[in-house]
Amino acid sequence: MTDTLSVPTLRPARTATAAGRSARPHRASRPVTADGERAPLWMRVLGAALLLGGGVLTAAVLGWPGDAPEVALLVPGVVALVAGALLLLARTGIAVTETDVVLRFRPLPARRIARRRIADVAVVEADARTYGGVGLRLGRGVRALILTPGRGVRITDDRGRVTFVRTEHPEQVLHALAA
Repeated sequence: MTDTLSVPTLRPARTATAAGRSARPHRASRPVTADGERAPLWMRVLGAALLLGGGVLTAAVLGWPGDAPEVALLVPGVVALVAGALLLLARTGIAVTETDVVLRFRPLPARRIARRRIADVAVVEADARTYGGVGLRLGRGVRALILTPGRGVRITDDRGRVTFVRTEHPEQVLHALAA
C-alpha cells in the first residue's frame, strides 16, 4: 500500500508582472456598484410562520410518546421548515465588476454574466404579472429576480437571453455597465 500523504504534489509556478504582482487573475474583482432588495415584510412574516409551524409539527411527530407515528407525517413539517427558511432568507442582488455582472438570489449560488457578452441594458418597470410571479422566475430565454414591484435592470446577452433584476437604484447599475 502506498502512503499518499507523503507524495509530493506539483504546484504551478507563479509568474510575476513588471509591478511585482502575481500574473494569475483574481478570482473575483471588486464590484463597481452593487444593489439589490430584501424580501418584502409579508414574505418574511409568512416565512417565519412556516418555519415556526414546521418546527412545531416536526417536534411533535418526533416527540410522540409510545409507538412512533408514520414517517410520512414528517414530510409536511420538513417541507414547511424548508419553505419558511427560503422565504425568510430571500434576497436579490446585482453587482457589476470590471469583467462580470453577478446576479444573486439568496440562498441559491450566484450567476455571472460576462460583460463582453451583454448586448443591451435597459431600465424597465416590472411587477409579479410581468414575469408570472415573485422570486426566481425562469421562462423561455427569460430569467427574472423579482421580490417587489418596481423598476429594475433588464440585461439582454448576445444569445438573446433576457435577465431582469429588480433593484432600488437601477440607474447606478446602468451607469456602471455603460462605463
